[in-house]
Amino acid sequence: MKSITVLPAKGCRRSRKILEYLQTHHIPFQRIELDSPEGEQLMEKHHFLASPGILVDGVSVNPYDLLIQPECRVNEMKLKQVFDLNGE
Repeated sequence: MKSITVLPAKGCRRSRKILEYLQTHHIPFQRIELDSPEGEQLMEKHHFLASPGILVDGVSVNPYDLLIQPECRVNEMKLKQVFDLNGE
């Protein structure tokens, strides 16, 4: 399984949707608050342009690639592909 790190922003609907999906499906991930010192360092290092910041095996993933807009719904097919969950 891939290493997943999520850096949510307070009050962010995208962050909430991604976290809910991971938790509901019992997908292991590390959570680092975006406004924490560690989160700020990762944000600067990986040049996150939107929240949540997402790293999969240390590579930044655009959260908009994982959601269907404008409804802000999780795109399950894309999420399974990016997080490598097809064997689930």
